[in-house]
Amino acid sequence: MVSDTLRDRGLLVLGAIALVATLMGALAVVSRYLFSSAVSFSDEVVTYLIVWGTLIAFGIGEFLNEHLRATVLVERLPPFWQNVSSWLSFVLTLLFVALIVYFGVEVAWQRHVFNEVSPTALQFPQWVARAAVPVGFAIAGVALFARVRRMTKGLRRD
Repeated sequence: MVSDTLRDRGLLVLGAIALVATLMGALAVVSRYLFSSAVSFSDEVVTYLIVWGTLIAFGIGEFLNEHLRATVLVERLPPFWQNVSSWLSFVLTLLFVALIVYFGVEVAWQRHVFNEVSPTALQFPQWVARAAVPVGFAIAGVALFARVRRMTKGLRRD
């Protein structure tokens, strides 16, 4: 299934990001304390990697349907209203995801147009850092549609 492949690749990307962030942080510590030479851009790169990793993990969590939710009230509803609640939740979540992707792209595009870079020696393009938000939420949007497909397939079998 396509969603399983995307999820697996996402987990591999997430693992690679975590590995690179850990290695970069370790290199910075070793360099600073053993060689008295700081890697000036290490904190910045590690921060960007953690932000990208967190937002990718958000999307993967949506694929796996493993995120926090309050279900105390919904569990007490009759099955029909639980189903209505589930669909309402999907619609509202999709609307929220669409808004975040739209405005996230706007922010990243503005950083690109104005050619903004970080004030450090690295001069990292800020549009790349800001693109983490729309990318992470777009992954969550794809995951939402994959979940709805699974839900509707289950309805057809009954």
